[in-house]
Amino acid sequence: MDAAVGDEAADRRWAEARTKSIAWAAGVVGDSRVVYLDTETTGFGPRAEIVDIAVVSAAGEVVLESLVQPSRRIPADATAIHGIRNADVRNAPAWCDLYQDLLRVLAGRRIIVYNVIFDRQMVNQACERYTLAAPAADWECAMRKYAGFHGNWDPGKRWYRFQKLEHAVLTFGAQPGGHRAAADAFACRAVVLGMAATPPPKREDGASVVAPRDAGSSAEHAAANSTEPRDAPRGELAAVQKPLDTYARWMRAARAFTTLLDELPADLRERPGACGDWSVREVVAHCAAWEWEGARRLRLIAADPTLPDAVYNIDGFNAASVAVRARQDWTRTLDELSKASNTLAKAASLRLEDTRTQEWLLGRAADFEEHTEGLQHWLAETVASGSRGYAHLIK
Repeated sequence: MDAAVGDEAADRRWAEARTKSIAWAAGVVGDSRVVYLDTETTGFGPRAEIVDIAVVSAAGEVVLESLVQPSRRIPADATAIHGIRNADVRNAPAWCDLYQDLLRVLAGRRIIVYNVIFDRQMVNQACERYTLAAPAADWECAMRKYAGFHGNWDPGKRWYRFQKLEHAVLTFGAQPGGHRAAADAFACRAVVLGMAATPPPKREDGASVVAPRDAGSSAEHAAANSTEPRDAPRGELAAVQKPLDTYARWMRAARAFTTLLDELPADLRERPGACGDWSVREVVAHCAAWEWEGARRLRLIAADPTLPDAVYNIDGFNAASVAVRARQDWTRTLDELSKASNTLAKAASLRLEDTRTQEWLLGRAADFEEHTEGLQHWLAETVASGSRGYAHLIK
């Protein structure tokens, strides 16, 4: 009997979530402000760059499509996914050259993205790299809405599991985009159109399921346009942006740290004293080790949410992480940090709303922020000692 009651509650919850997703999709289809956006990148994490971007209108017209020239080479593992090679982007415009066109296309729009956390962060990150203001527009996540439509409950997230775009689009008889920006934007549009065309679930008496609403709530309009599940308790509405804010803080902190590293003169990279007895390269090695460890732990937690928290000997881990990388040169150490951050970004995306994911990202953000500030102080002392003129590195 308990199992039957539980199944009925789960079915009712899914029916309501599915109804909400269908209603949201119908509203998107009927809104002329809507555009669908997708990007392809050099990877994940704070050093990732956009190499392909496309925006498709509500009517299904391509209003912007362009390859983008990154400042670094495209890694082979990224090319293996989207097929974009370094030769393909050699003569492509840089992000700053596309910026005005992007502003014009997105101004006042309602941007629908499949996995909005990733693409919005990549766009914001590209703008920050060139000290440009991010486009002012409303962003919404089709992936979250399709999760409620599809209905595969995740007890740890208290919401339905996200589904890959290539799987979601097949539900409605359309073709996957193949990881190119324009094709994936069209695939996202196909998913929204497919949800909108789906009849809402019926109750046993034949009536359509009507999703409950908080009548008179002052947050009603915001909730109606939110990418979060609308059946969240009202007390949680103020916290729905927390996962994205935490992720963005980690990305900003890591990017500020690596930007400082990119500007560091070669003769300072191995000089002891940047952090205790460590050189700057050893600080980078330490950060890479913790990024790897965060990714490892989050993957384990995603596989088994009941896994207990790890207990670390912090000093021992720090010493070992630096010692094991003692023979690495600067380039290899910096590359390792980039790969580690990319891996952490992927692992965090598996359970972004999980408390332990948030704790890891906050911890990593604080570590990057502390080391960035510490390196700036160390550079200030270097300048004060009259060794060389590094004042341009000190904010």
